[in-house]
Amino acid sequence: MVLVNLPQLLVDSILTGSVLALGAIGLTLVYRVMKFPNFVHAEFLTFGAYSAYAVNQYLGLGLFAGSISSFVASGMLAVISYRFVFSKLENVSSSGTTTKLTSMLIASIGLGFIFRHSIQEIWGANVLYFNIEAPVIYEYFTARFTSFDLIIILSSILLVLLLHVFLTYTNLGKSIRATSDNPNLSLISGIDTDRVIYTVWFLSGGTAGFAGFLRGVDTRLSPWLGWNVLLIAFAVVILGGIGSFYGAIIAAYIIGFVENIGVVALINLDLPTSYRPAIAFSILILMLIFRPQGLFSTASDRKGG
Repeated sequence: MVLVNLPQLLVDSILTGSVLALGAIGLTLVYRVMKFPNFVHAEFLTFGAYSAYAVNQYLGLGLFAGSISSFVASGMLAVISYRFVFSKLENVSSSGTTTKLTSMLIASIGLGFIFRHSIQEIWGANVLYFNIEAPVIYEYFTARFTSFDLIIILSSILLVLLLHVFLTYTNLGKSIRATSDNPNLSLISGIDTDRVIYTVWFLSGGTAGFAGFLRGVDTRLSPWLGWNVLLIAFAVVILGGIGSFYGAIIAAYIIGFVENIGVVALINLDLPTSYRPAIAFSILILMLIFRPQGLFSTASDRKGG
């Protein structure tokens, strides 16, 4: 029987939750403004990871340069996706909310396939790794972690804090919050909603790309990297409350903890750890049945807006 190593469990849970939090935040930002689940978000994660890999492998630069490129490249890909696909669907589908939602949902899935297979054509289907030195291994109490683990956790927390400051204290951040709460009132009030939407897409893609970069450093790169993260990120968003920025963050660490507890349970039951994603989806199903609004639903969600 495998006993729970609590310090190691906490480290692994924080590591998992840090990546999931960034992936879920991007989904949340777009949903708050556009009101649809964006499946192409998975490829923003993947593209960010491969963009960082290109900077690292072809230019010979380190992780810091890779992290910047992952954010900027995926942010720009998200903006391009909105400009040439989703903004057009907004105009075409203005006749009905349901039609608009369906059109955007299907378009996001189709666009995701295009991006995923394009990435595969460029970099191949084989697993890739960053060209970086082996990490330093630390031991504290009974927990073992690497210098890369510290980089992932601290950089994720830093980016979340920067987003919090931006959304809370800057004029553009306040405009984003106002637009997400009431787009029509924001437009009447003189807020440049087009600028807000483009900013939201850039931040959404950027945080996703950065999450993909962190995931690639922690594990490996493959064209399915983002899709594997996205499925669990949806569970995080629903658990935290669809549209809740802070709910997504808290839910990410909750699922990270539950997942790692589940891994110990799977090992003790002699079941393969590949069943790990089922843990997050079990939580998702339970939430949809018993509390579909999530743990931290927003005021507009509770009103049905």
